[in-house]
Amino acid sequence: MAGTLIVDKIQVDSGNTFQVLGNTGSVLLSANAAGITFAAGSAAAPSITTSGDTNTGIFFPAADTLAFAEGGTEVGRFDSSGNLGIGTTTPVAGMRFTVVGGGTQISGGTSAQAGFRFQTTSGVASITGINNDNNTFNPISFYTSGTEAARFDANNTLFVGGTSYPSGYSTSIFQRIVTVANGLNATEHFLCNEQRSTTGTENYFRFYRNNSLVGTISNTLSATSYVTSSDYRLKDNVQPMTGALTKVAALKPCTYTWKVDGSAGQGFIAHELQAVVSDAVTGQKDAVDDEGNPVYQGIDTSFLVATLTAAIQEQQAMIKTLQDKVAALEAASS
Repeated sequence: MAGTLIVDKIQVDSGNTFQVLGNTGSVLLSANAAGITFAAGSAAAPSITTSGDTNTGIFFPAADTLAFAEGGTEVGRFDSSGNLGIGTTTPVAGMRFTVVGGGTQISGGTSAQAGFRFQTTSGVASITGINNDNNTFNPISFYTSGTEAARFDANNTLFVGGTSYPSGYSTSIFQRIVTVANGLNATEHFLCNEQRSTTGTENYFRFYRNNSLVGTISNTLSATSYVTSSDYRLKDNVQPMTGALTKVAALKPCTYTWKVDGSAGQGFIAHELQAVVSDAVTGQKDAVDDEGNPVYQGIDTSFLVATLTAAIQEQQAMIKTLQDKVAALEAASS
């Protein structure tokens, strides 16, 4: 061939291009460049591949773009901005790492070194998580400065500031959020700060049961309200309360000391109050869970307000009757 020199399997053509010949293809080399130049290739026929598996390798689909193929299909690429996309040909603009489809597994992290780390110039925040081959999930943990700060466990419970339930807690009931704090270290469990400076009520929490609103915690510029549903449109068979004074007479207010720290208290014994005003008490006397741990009763004394109000009204009616009788006797004797 005119203008072409062939030495063994090295070919130099008239354009000063070297070509290394082989059984399955060739490699083009530029005589005026320090590197090796490859054809652009495609996902089905990558330009950098291996014998026996020629549809797997590296190719160059566009300017300043590097792509990877497996089995003739593109599986990932670095775009012209240096962003890596896996499972997509269009990494999200401005995102260094984009994964589309399937899941992501990064292993090898320890309690002191997370498997997946996000780092900024001012500090480090890290995330770890493992999905076993048998589809059993270990906790997904969040770290700051090499120390675990929070985790989601296998029951989708979020622990903040701790990794487990309090000692003695029955795990037959799972919580959605468990926070651990030490007040001695100036740590509080929750802080809600509404920035609205104008008058009006803002809700911090809404409570629903079966998709129906049953209560809220809200505040104004100066006070917080703990509100339970009480609209007349939610109620039937509304009747005046009777016999309230008899109920009040049956109440057993008392003083006591708490076993946990010996501090003094006053109020009611739950099961004694339950026998008189059952609405004010939750739980049952001497109840235990499946593991034999006590399930303690509780009291909401706000449910006594209606009974106490009705008792005052009954008592006031009695006082008014006595006053009328005394007035009649004084009039008759004068």
